[in-house]
Amino acid sequence: MFISGTLGTVIGDFCSHNMGLDDAGASILLSPIMAVLLLAGRGGRLLLLPFYWLAVVLISAAGMAVGDFISGRNMLGLSVNTVVTGLSSLPSWSSGGSSRDRRGRLPSLPDEVRLAP
Repeated sequence: MFISGTLGTVIGDFCSHNMGLDDAGASILLSPIMAVLLLAGRGGRLLLLPFYWLAVVLISAAGMAVGDFISGRNMLGLSVNTVVTGLSSLPSWSSGGSSRDRRGRLPSLPDEVRLAP
């Protein structure tokens, strides 16, 4: 997670600063790419390890670009931003209630994706 978060930050900053897109342009570029990747992964592709990590890196990059855009324009103060972030996380916390699926067993990856102990 540390490497993927760092890589996502670097990609977001590269698009914003080095490509000259500014924070808004990087947000506009990276957010649709991330959305397309997540839509493509709905069919179970996110269970493939490389696809999963690509999604994690792109979510981090798009999140950094959007966050930099919002904070750079002083759109939200720290306290309001904290509340908005917390409230936006509630649907993901309440969607499953636990790590068990509907049949009562823990979700697992296919055998070919599992890491060796």
